[in-house]
Amino acid sequence: MKKIIPFAVLVIILFGSAYYIVSNNNLLPNNLSTEENKDSVNDDVNSKVASNEDTKEEEVKVKAPNFTLTDTQGNKVTLSDLKGKKVYLNFWATWCPPCRKEMPDIETLYQETKDSDLVILAVNLGEDKDTVTSFADKNNYNFRILLDSAETVAIDYQIRSIPTSYFIDEEGYVRAGKIGLMTLEEMKQYVELLTK
Repeated sequence: MKKIIPFAVLVIILFGSAYYIVSNNNLLPNNLSTEENKDSVNDDVNSKVASNEDTKEEEVKVKAPNFTLTDTQGNKVTLSDLKGKKVYLNFWATWCPPCRKEMPDIETLYQETKDSDLVILAVNLGEDKDTVTSFADKNNYNFRILLDSAETVAIDYQIRSIPTSYFIDEEGYVRAGKIGLMTLEEMKQYVELLTK
């Protein structure tokens, strides 16, 4: 009986967390600096974006935190170097079933847009290079995969659950974000927001 109580508490916590994540699937990290006041957090950024289902034009521009990570080929990638390009930033891990389920659609989007100004960056959280490379090779994924082994970028972007995706415009501002699995059609809709 004593073993059942901690297990029941754990199950309740997991279901509560899952409900919270599902009910809050549109997001922007509230620690991202705003153009108006780079020294303070704008508390209503999340509510403004969450209340705007189409995410057409946010009243507050939110700058994406800059980072430098290494890809699976050993090349360094710095977000600020991609200014002038649209960026689809996806946080994931090989052990995550929803992440694995959306990867084929990310690959399809990559193949359809690889000659455009869209850059797809899949940021792997906490796994070693061999695990990630083996997974990508086995599944024939060609989009760029970055390694966030220490999960420092995940902390900057306040990643609470994976997969989580952000869509960053040519000026480096986060235009939309989503927690959870996306279909190819949803990805395309978010990417289209970056051209408006």
